[in-house]
Amino acid sequence: QQQKIVASDAQASDYFGRSTAISGDTVVVGAYADDHNYTDAGAAYVYTRSGTTWSFEQKLTASDAEADDQFGWSVAIDGDNLIVGAWYEDSEGSNAGAAYVFTRSGTTWTQQQKLTASDGAVNDNFGKDVAIDVSTAPATVVVGSPSAGSGVGAAYVFTRNGTTWTQKAKLTSSSANAD
Repeated sequence: QQQKIVASDAQASDYFGRSTAISGDTVVVGAYADDHNYTDAGAAYVYTRSGTTWSFEQKLTASDAEADDQFGWSVAIDGDNLIVGAWYEDSEGSNAGAAYVFTRSGTTWTQQQKLTASDGAVNDNFGKDVAIDVSTAPATVVVGSPSAGSGVGAAYVFTRNGTTWTQKAKLTSSSANAD
C-alpha cells in the first residue's frame, strides 16, 4: 500500500470509492452520494501523484447538479480527460441519466460537455458505466445505459471534434431480451 486516499470533506454515506480510475499519475474517485449542494447529488475527486505521495487536486461536481443524480457512480480517465456518470440524472426524464466530460489544463479541471442519449427516456440509467479513450483520433467515450429499451440495454458512442462531443452510434445486441 502506497497511501490511503480519503476525501477531506468526507461525510457518512458518501460512498467515496464506489468507482475509481487511474491514468498515469492521476486518479479519479467517485462519491455518488456526496451531499455537496443537494442530497446524493454526487461528486468525483481527482488526486495526482508526485513520487510516492498522492495529493488532492480538485473536487468535481455537475454544473446542473440536483438531488439524487448520483454523479460519480461511474468514472473513467485518460490523460487530461475524464468522464463521470450520473445514472439518476433527470434532464431526459426521471432517472434517464447523463455523463459529464471534463478536461484538465494545468491543474484545473473544467466541464467540457454534458452527454445524454439522443433517445433518452425515463429509467434508462444512461451513465451507469463509462469509458474514455483519447489516445487515438477521434477521442471517444462510451456510455452504458443498461435499462434502455425496456431493459434490453445499450451503449452509446460519442466522438469529439474540437471541443464538441457528438453521438455517433447506439450499440445494442442483435439477440437481446428484456432485462
